[in-house]
Amino acid sequence: MKIYKVWDAADGSAAPGRAFTASIAQEVVPALGARLDYMKLGYKGAVSTAAVVIETFAKLVQPFTLRKGAQNRIVLLGDELCALSAHIFGSLPAIGENTDNTGNDFLGDIRIPVFDDFEPARQFLVQADRVAQTNIATETITLTAYSDTGFDDRKPIHCVRLAATTSGSAGMEQFGPKMPSVGVLKSIIVKVPTGFSDGVTATSIERLKIYKGSQLVAEFNDLADAETLAPVDYVTPLPIADLLRQFRVFKLGNAGISTLDGDISLAWDNQVTSSAVVIMPVIEVSEQTA
Repeated sequence: MKIYKVWDAADGSAAPGRAFTASIAQEVVPALGARLDYMKLGYKGAVSTAAVVIETFAKLVQPFTLRKGAQNRIVLLGDELCALSAHIFGSLPAIGENTDNTGNDFLGDIRIPVFDDFEPARQFLVQADRVAQTNIATETITLTAYSDTGFDDRKPIHCVRLAATTSGSAGMEQFGPKMPSVGVLKSIIVKVPTGFSDGVTATSIERLKIYKGSQLVAEFNDLADAETLAPVDYVTPLPIADLLRQFRVFKLGNAGISTLDGDISLAWDNQVTSSAVVIMPVIEVSEQTA
């Protein structure tokens, strides 16, 4: 087992991480071990002038990218990383939300799944693009690698965000992009700006359908089938629920759906028109594409 820093301030520094006042270009994850199981990410920012809610602060990272060689494995914004972490590992990120105009916002224990071997010819590469958030400054970021920790039975994860805007007319519509042909689709995380809340019963994606070729293989209803990632109170949510309530998880069971032997496409029932949504397909990478 080996646990080691990828991004951090120097030992002895009072800063809880490497300076993140500008984007971090692509860097190599040192190969210290046989298998990179996962990484953990955390970042903080000083608050001034007015409080910054955690779901806004999370978008300081836009996006975080993990590659193996030339292949994108993870491309997600900061809040989407939190959702993937909660979904894959079943644990919530650590958060600190400032409620006045002094202090800091914090996000930590964001686990990034890898579950793949180090290869000399195909290095793991990471980068973090920064988008400034109003009233946030003096940002720092930290990234830790966990290798050979005993996740040998897990397959590599591919999760690259697909953004879209729903139609200006309510009803069913096709989503153009096909799911990446890299392995077995195990679940779909949907990020929606309008979900259920007190007095709101129509959502950005009220129903979701999955097709393999022209065949309908799965159909979901948001209220009945979507899993939430944090305890959600639709009336008076906690900050962690504010961060994660916009994400809906639709699971496809242990078998999943292969993306290697036919096009996988989506359609949805849009009941809040012109919504900016994000589709996050969670795919176990097959050996032939890894």
